[in-house]
Amino acid sequence: MCHGSCATSMPDDGQQPVETYVQMYRQWEKGNKLVVPYRMSRNDGIIKDMFSKTYYKLMNAFSVVNYPPGGCDVFLADRELIDILVERIHPINTSSTVEVLRLGFDPVFIPFHRPKVKTKSRWTFRKKLKQATDSFFTSSNFPIKLISYLGGITSLFSGLLIILTIIFKLLELDSFAGISIPGWTTTVILISMFSGLILLSLGIIAEYIWRIYEEVKDRPGYIIKKKK
Repeated sequence: MCHGSCATSMPDDGQQPVETYVQMYRQWEKGNKLVVPYRMSRNDGIIKDMFSKTYYKLMNAFSVVNYPPGGCDVFLADRELIDILVERIHPINTSSTVEVLRLGFDPVFIPFHRPKVKTKSRWTFRKKLKQATDSFFTSSNFPIKLISYLGGITSLFSGLLIILTIIFKLLELDSFAGISIPGWTTTVILISMFSGLILLSLGIIAEYIWRIYEEVKDRPGYIIKKKK
């Protein structure tokens, strides 16, 4: 909705220092179209910090998005980026931070120490988990590749197992290296293993299909109640 030459956002929890906005603006004046402040330190508790670090490491390792150390939430964008976000990016099951980092512009990163606040955050674990899964599946095809890898490995394993089974039958062996091989136990184990892999694969594919379904419905990401 902004009409200026650049824009940013300010969270209401007080954890984004005001001086970083001045620094972002000065960098924009120098001609940088994307300026991103990132957290050098945080003190949200051991569990929250661990989950946050794990999320950013997974994103950097398995997605096309490269987050700065400590992660980021706020950025300052030039009008060119803003127009791309508004006109080309559908704001469903993603975040503006993920989208600007994958657009290809060279961001300028500004480090800062995030202050600790005493107020209770409305950013609950459920919301964080949804945001994490949405942003990961939006920017990564690693889960789909993982299914292909698992399929190839299990197919190879199955082929070797079939060959061994035929050999055991021809040689009339009922044990291997001194270990008894009852047929029903092997059958139960193999059925359970492959059933688990099939369900895992279907679950991963379903995550992508569900997001495709949400996109084709073309629902707005938000509704403006009143425009001044």
